[in-house]
Amino acid sequence: MLKDMSKGKVLVEIYEGDPFTGCCGPGIISPSALERTKMMLGDRNNIVKALKEEFKGIVEIDRKIIGNKRPYSTYPPHIYKILMTGATAPFVLINGKLTFEGKFPSLEELEGAIKEAIAESLERH
Repeated sequence: MLKDMSKGKVLVEIYEGDPFTGCCGPGIISPSALERTKMMLGDRNNIVKALKEEFKGIVEIDRKIIGNKRPYSTYPPHIYKILMTGATAPFVLINGKLTFEGKFPSLEELEGAIKEAIAESLERH
């Protein structure tokens, strides 16, 4: 059923904070913190890979880092508006709607939200 979707793809936008520019700046990180960061990034990468495979041809995933040196005004207008509200990274938008904020969602949470967006898209068309 999902593969028969003829109108556009579901767009998932993931905006994350830069994991390597914390309080102490780049390059100053303990070995245990570095290991935790590597594991976290690996987990997130695995979630994105699983989603790309599960929803191949249906979902487009755009994953970006919010850099602390980049002015908010340089982000797309809809992201700029979210950033100006003080939203906490990471945050996820699905078809332009802020769906998750302040934590990276689990695979199951993202799957559920994507399936909901697909169902809404099919209802509209």
